[in-house]
Amino acid sequence: MFISASTMVCPVGLSAAAACVAKRGGISAFKDLQYHDNEDEPIVGAMVPGIEPTLRCAPRLVELLKSALADLLKEQPNRRWEQVPLLVALAEPHRPGGGAELANTMVRQVQEALKVRFHPQHSRVFALGHAAGFQALRLAREILKHGSTIPACIVCGVDSLVNAATLLWLDQHFRLKTPANRDGVIPGEAAAAMLILATPPQEAVAQVIGLGFAKEKAHILSEEPLLGLGLAEAARVALAEAKLGLHEIDWRFSDVTGELYGFKELPLMEGRLMRVLRKQEQPLWHWAESTGDTGAVAGIIQLVAVDDAFRRGYAPGDRVICLTSSVPGDRAACVVRRRAR
Repeated sequence: MFISASTMVCPVGLSAAAACVAKRGGISAFKDLQYHDNEDEPIVGAMVPGIEPTLRCAPRLVELLKSALADLLKEQPNRRWEQVPLLVALAEPHRPGGGAELANTMVRQVQEALKVRFHPQHSRVFALGHAAGFQALRLAREILKHGSTIPACIVCGVDSLVNAATLLWLDQHFRLKTPANRDGVIPGEAAAAMLILATPPQEAVAQVIGLGFAKEKAHILSEEPLLGLGLAEAARVALAEAKLGLHEIDWRFSDVTGELYGFKELPLMEGRLMRVLRKQEQPLWHWAESTGDTGAVAGIIQLVAVDDAFRRGYAPGDRVICLTSSVPGDRAACVVRRRAR
């Protein structure tokens, strides 16, 4: 599969190019929100500029996704979108304020907002949190492999942790970063979209060559000891599909959010898979330092950044592994390489 085009709307940029430039420059969009913690201190978060801060959860998600998709559609004016499935990543159902209740209506609402129709049979929603984007990518691969009449798929996602219900839920689980809790997440929001094709168009530079999925029993809300088994298995499967070892990967992209849990999980995974000594540096990239936790968009914005890095020539190598960990335990990995010209 190849990424033909990609777009993003996030707190540090209203386009993929602007957001990636801001990230490379170390720019963040953190500021005091309108919400306060139990000590009446303002909660720090990151919001997309230009979107009304008081807009409620459901219409906010629709507006964010509409903004990201509008740019993608504008780049492909001659494509027949009724032949293209829309695959949408959303937050997991158990998270209050995550918008999982939109699973049955999101495609319809986006179509109405954009005044466009996507493939009626294959368009669907994945309410799986951080791992949802790669799950959508897996379905896109199956559709493109077996559906000769389908020229492309849109893999997209939207999420916002900046609402009262989600912030309260984070706080109740001691996961909200506040002056009293340094081991927590900074809530963020974003929407992103990619046009995926089975055969490489002239402009495509990023090729997905491996996908892997697994389940972690010791997820962040459990009390079981973390051994990193789920993420290791997802990465192992993705690397096997790509016919690569972890030592052959040039850099890593993770959805770590700032919590110690994520930074424990990564080395546990690497310890299980790194069987050959690698002398070269293997950088770790993550978006949370600029945008906070973007939830269900985490995997897709990694791929948008990889695509931009390949196109603009600042990638630290030709092969990258992207890693995602959903709160309920879903784990997903994706290996991408720079297309050989």
